Amino acid sequence: MLRKKGHSAKPANFAITAAALQDHILRDLQIRNPSRAPPPSKTKVPKTEARAKSPQRNRKPGVDTGPKKPTRGPGLEDAEKEYVLDPHPPPLTLAQKLGLFDPPPRPLSSAEWERVKQRSVLQGDSLQPCPICKEEFELRPQVLLSCSHVFHRACLQAFEKFTNKKTCPLCRKNQYQTRVIHDGARLFRTQCATRIQASWRGHVVRTWYRDLRRRVPPTDAKLRRKFFEEKALHRETRECSICLTPLSLSVRGGDDGHPAHPSRETVLLSCSHVFHHTCLLALEEFSVGDSPLHACPLCRSCYQKKRLGC
Repeated sequence: MLRKKGHSAKPANFAITAAALQDHILRDLQIRNPSRAPPPSKTKVPKTEARAKSPQRNRKPGVDTGPKKPTRGPGLEDAEKEYVLDPHPPPLTLAQKLGLFDPPPRPLSSAEWERVKQRSVLQGDSLQPCPICKEEFELRPQVLLSCSHVFHRACLQAFEKFTNKKTCPLCRKNQYQTRVIHDGARLFRTQCATRIQASWRGHVVRTWYRDLRRRVPPTDAKLRRKFFEEKALHRETRECSICLTPLSLSVRGGDDGHPAHPSRETVLLSCSHVFHHTCLLALEEFSVGDSPLHACPLCRSCYQKKRLGC
């Protein structure tokens, strides 16, 4: 009898172990039995249609309490709040209770999550693209795994659905824990603000430089001469400031075809003022002093002159 009892208990233990292993493998691979899913009910559609056709049925009278206060949406702090997606570990399987497999790790504490996040920051995972889709994180939801790797939340969910198991795509760690973080979004906002500031500062500096080039003459001789010529042309001086007659560069003919008022040669000074050449020579001869340098009649600065021709 004892032999028979021992012989019957041994196959029973094997059967329990086999059933426990099978249940654990099914749960580990996350295989769901489609036959357990409840069939879709066909009676819901006519019920909703009947309710839609008679909206006045079963309506209770209400009391008007005035305009309702608008509900405030989630603030920036709530939108950037970090939280754990799976705060409670999955229940133990029969194989784990029997000691055939190790139980799932306990949930990480706040201090442990902080150390995991610091490790991820030191690795610069949020600065790099998502390892699954190879795109920047930008403002899309981001998750941190307990193995310190960072992914898009949608990419990780698609990877889990495709592989049909919960394994890190990089280090192949099983039964990891996930936490929603917003480091990539903060870095993306900082980069956008930096680009906007750089564009605005570049615009300000370019505007200041163009204004500076319009006001301050360059040190190079050729550029300086060109600068004052352009400045004199933009000034649109029409008469000589010495003789108060027009600065004509063309010859006006009379009624008989002969020139009545021949054009007079003009001269451009380095201070951008224009005079008749003969008037400027007369002023230089009339000026008192032994200095070879002469002063402009208008701005009183020493000048160099250039003839503009007839």
